[in-house]
Amino acid sequence: MNKNRLVAFTDAIIAIAATIMVLDLHLPHPSNLRGLWADRTVFFAYTISYILIYTVWSSHHDLFEKAQFISIRTFLLNGLWLFFLTLVPFATNWVGTDPDTTWAEVFYCLILLLWSIAFHLMDHQIVRDNPTVPHDNSTRPLDRSIIYLTYLSGIGIGIAFFSPVLSLIIVGFLSVLMTLRMFSTGYHHSEDSH
Repeated sequence: MNKNRLVAFTDAIIAIAATIMVLDLHLPHPSNLRGLWADRTVFFAYTISYILIYTVWSSHHDLFEKAQFISIRTFLLNGLWLFFLTLVPFATNWVGTDPDTTWAEVFYCLILLLWSIAFHLMDHQIVRDNPTVPHDNSTRPLDRSIIYLTYLSGIGIGIAFFSPVLSLIIVGFLSVLMTLRMFSTGYHHSEDSH
């Protein structure tokens, strides 16, 4: 499998998913601050999902940058990861337009959970397929961030049964913290990738 083609395809799918999410945002009615405030959960859900997509896109780039060999398993796991990623816009729209519905929040958190598990499996497969590539500590924040996303999604599912809105707020808050932590703990792209 040609790594560059797979990464280019993945980048295109990620860009399309982010575009679909923004196209789901509609003009507020009435067209004033009150109308914008009425749509706050839609914008909040969009913001959470955008932050996660952007962060994981960066992580995906760094993960594949170190890989010299892409196996069919990695190819399939990347496809599974993209499948869950393409469900993020639908889940975001649902939870944003109906934030008080338990099942909207459960579905949103379930998609995030499955998405992070697929990424974690893909990460481990790439490490397994490339034993001669040194795996330094620069990707440790990435590993921890994906694990945090897995846990926070599971916690969000549990909380959604009691308070769907609180679940969305907690997932949003923890997503921002996870992202800030990942970028503030030495996680960086290598210099030759720029």
